[in-house]
Amino acid sequence: VTGGAGYVGAVLVPKLLEQGYNVKVLDLFIYGEDALRPVSDHPNLELIKGDIRDRALLEKVIPGCESVIHLACISNDPSFELNPELGKSINYDAFPGLVDVSKNQGVRRFIYASSSSVYGLRDEENVTEDLALLPLTDYSKYKAMCEDILLEKREPGFHPLILRPATVC
Repeated sequence: VTGGAGYVGAVLVPKLLEQGYNVKVLDLFIYGEDALRPVSDHPNLELIKGDIRDRALLEKVIPGCESVIHLACISNDPSFELNPELGKSINYDAFPGLVDVSKNQGVRRFIYASSSSVYGLRDEENVTEDLALLPLTDYSKYKAMCEDILLEKREPGFHPLILRPATVC
């Protein structure tokens, strides 16, 4: 779980452990190391302080993983706009390498937390996956571009899943 100590990962990781999964968390821990403290000594959890932009690290930690749940990013437009270069570096530039290493190391399922912001502002009452993407900000444009990268890599044995959650807090 990349970004496993973030606000979604801090809820997801304990649930995965409760279900009996072995979990590796790769995170910069920029919000501190307390989020996973309640499960930090769980025998099925491996915490790795590191950066998804470090390809050598990815090649070291991804082997043996059946699935990758990619949550690591600079989340939401306001956070992204605080440092657009950092946002692009983490949210987009690191993505192709993460996907390639995952695929090359035998990961079968790659779950990507995109964003409902890829739909832009719509007049439709119900926004569904059938609508074209209309990202309006750099944050949402990079999310949409990562979706394209991931879908281009889809093939038998490598199954991407893209989630487009609304604001989570």
